[in-house]
Amino acid sequence: MTLLEVRDLSVQLQTKTGFATAVDRLSFTVNEGEILGIAGESGSGKTMTALTLLGLLPQHAKVSGSAKFNGQELIGLSSKEWQKFRGAQIAMVFQDPMTSLHPMLSIKAQMTEHMVTHLGISQQQALVDAEELLADVRIPDPKKALNSYAGQFSGGMRQRICIAMALACKPKLLLADEPSTALDVTVQAGILTLLNRLRKEHQLSIIFITHDLGVLSSITNKLLVLYAGREAESGSTSTILQLPRHPYTQGLLDSLPQPDSNEKLLKSIAGFPPELGKQPIGCAFAERCKFAAATCSGDELLPTYLADSHKFICAVDPFAGLSINQVRP
Repeated sequence: MTLLEVRDLSVQLQTKTGFATAVDRLSFTVNEGEILGIAGESGSGKTMTALTLLGLLPQHAKVSGSAKFNGQELIGLSSKEWQKFRGAQIAMVFQDPMTSLHPMLSIKAQMTEHMVTHLGISQQQALVDAEELLADVRIPDPKKALNSYAGQFSGGMRQRICIAMALACKPKLLLADEPSTALDVTVQAGILTLLNRLRKEHQLSIIFITHDLGVLSSITNKLLVLYAGREAESGSTSTILQLPRHPYTQGLLDSLPQPDSNEKLLKSIAGFPPELGKQPIGCAFAERCKFAAATCSGDELLPTYLADSHKFICAVDPFAGLSINQVRP
């Protein structure tokens, strides 16, 4: 069953020179109990998309399109109406665990306030539930942790506490904005395992945002690749990772460390993404693409639909008919 349906979502941010498009006509769905991965470089619109789904955009931002959560339209909600969704229905885990928690408030204060507000339970019951949540995310001695402060925990433990806080009001959708990027590899693996376990136990839907396709390969069901605020490719994670059809997706895969490769240096995508508000009409990736042709920078490109809900937007389709070994050396 579809939990979230986004259609033609666009976000424009106010700049010194006028409004600039940060998210451009984006469409996707998230089903119940599903993990959607959103990948792309910094500035591709990943976080802005998530903030739109929580109504946390900068002042004067313009939003168009539709985002329906359980059939309820989110775009255009008032501040009071948003309070019914934030935390209670849709929650978010932010990227940096070192700054996500208030340093002067105890974990107890930060975990129980919104539980009392949204769930209508007593402070005593909120403390009991908070202790259970901390135990659920594998925090040692939860009772002691509730009376501690953020500075007394490592980055990995702080991120686990942030996840517990996000789940405190039993939301149906969790927005995880690069929740493991600032952590070492071992802790990162633990966070991914934790999120997947919580998804199964709580029938939780997750939007997992990252620039690392390697991370998404181990946890997501579907994948959406963004570039310059636009969709480049989407479909099942296994299909896209095994046989990408957009040169940008291939570039992201090539930039991952290859254990079997004899090359000493990591590959990178040449050039830089276009500045905010300066995306061309055609393919925004054309200036960095080694396969670019005259058709790439012309009129607006139309998507190509393949089997298994695989979709990509590319004028040249350089990987058509190639096997995985031919595409990824």
